[in-house]
Amino acid sequence: MLDYRSGEQQLQSHADLWLTSLTGVDPAAHDGWADVLEQADRVLLARVNEAAAAGEDSPLQNMLAFMDVARRAAARGDLRVAATSLAYCETFAQGL
Repeated sequence: MLDYRSGEQQLQSHADLWLTSLTGVDPAAHDGWADVLEQADRVLLARVNEAAAAGEDSPLQNMLAFMDVARRAAARGDLRVAATSLAYCETFAQGL
């Protein structure tokens, strides 16, 4: 499927549909998408580490690599790559 929206619009859609509710990170409270994704990555990593400390596996672990790609892409200003990586994360989020 081709998405002709801008990277900014795609990221906002991800935030609206699942990212904010999953991580508690609100784009309106941060300075740009790089910051939003940095904070979301921290939240996911903390939750995965909490589960590991309790001897449990976290389904959020599947998202970590894709979130890292999204975070690094946003830091470079490549919002389309960030949005594509979040699309993979969304697939995992739907299974939660």
